[in-house]
Amino acid sequence: MADVRYTSVRKEFGEVIALQDFSLQIADGEFVVLVGPSGSGKTTALRLLAGLEAISQGEIRVGDRLVNRVAPQDRDIAMVFQDYALYPQMTVYDNLAFGLKMRKVPKPEIKQRVERAAEVLDIRELLQRKPRALSGGQRQRVALGRALVREPAAFLMDEPLSNLDAKLRVQTRSEIKQLQRQVGTTTVYVTHDQVEAMTMGDRVAVMNDGLLEQVGDTRTVYERPANVFVAGFIGSPGMTFTTLDATRDGGTMMLSGGGVSLTVDPARATAPIPSKVTIGIRPEHAHVWRDGGDLMGPVDGTVTFVEMLGREALLGVQVGDDQRFTVFADADAQTTIGDRLSFGVDRGRLYLFDPETENALGVV
Repeated sequence: MADVRYTSVRKEFGEVIALQDFSLQIADGEFVVLVGPSGSGKTTALRLLAGLEAISQGEIRVGDRLVNRVAPQDRDIAMVFQDYALYPQMTVYDNLAFGLKMRKVPKPEIKQRVERAAEVLDIRELLQRKPRALSGGQRQRVALGRALVREPAAFLMDEPLSNLDAKLRVQTRSEIKQLQRQVGTTTVYVTHDQVEAMTMGDRVAVMNDGLLEQVGDTRTVYERPANVFVAGFIGSPGMTFTTLDATRDGGTMMLSGGGVSLTVDPARATAPIPSKVTIGIRPEHAHVWRDGGDLMGPVDGTVTFVEMLGREALLGVQVGDDQRFTVFADADAQTTIGDRLSFGVDRGRLYLFDPETENALGVV
């Protein structure tokens, strides 16, 4: 096992800059998730670490070893792809053992490693089957096992769950996290699914347009997003944004515009609040108005959609001509499209951003 370090890494494909000034240190045994939309550079970062692409600038180290010019097979790294890439003519045992055989590992050691991996992944009864006789989840376990038997310095996983159905994806991601904790191998995991990122990673690295927007533990990234992009990308359903006028009145500040009027404490912000400010509201922090609750508001609007989620409902509320918010409500709320509705925002849960730079100003 080893730590992984990217230092000022840049990757160009002709005139296209896929990755720029990418610096990230991953501790020995850490599980880090690279997350972002398609084209953000997360898979490029993984492929550079694997040696499948050559870097244009910067350094990549695995432990104390500079691997910029080291061939992929010599980097002591195991990769799990989106496609299981199993050999259909081979049994599960032979699929697991194939890489070790190519490296001339002694047969007794191969048998020991394969059986240990099969035990960890609970696939011992599948060792004599061929891939066509396996379910999608079982094939994914075999692909993980093939990486596990290598006993590498690091695991690289490129969206390994995207081919699974929703229920199996939830089950398998918990299995991967449990496996990683058990073996303690440094893991870099790529996904576009922010729910996967939040539930699996020790830390999350949010990427956009080849840039690293924010790195931190899941709570920090969720509760203290660095900018509008991170705030909008992390969280499901997504945060709603609108730009308001900010007017100071003694020790308080009034944020208003387009039918929204909220009084906040500017002292809670971490940076000065300009005369115009972008606010962000997560649906889980917006609630149907009730007198006596510790909410900021009320804000009045018209219900435009109702989504039942079982234990709760999501209400789309249009305020003014073009401002739309998503509000949480009880599952038994008797609300229909077209109803007038008032809602408030949890105090201390209103996110502020500079409308020019889109950087965070704090949470009030």
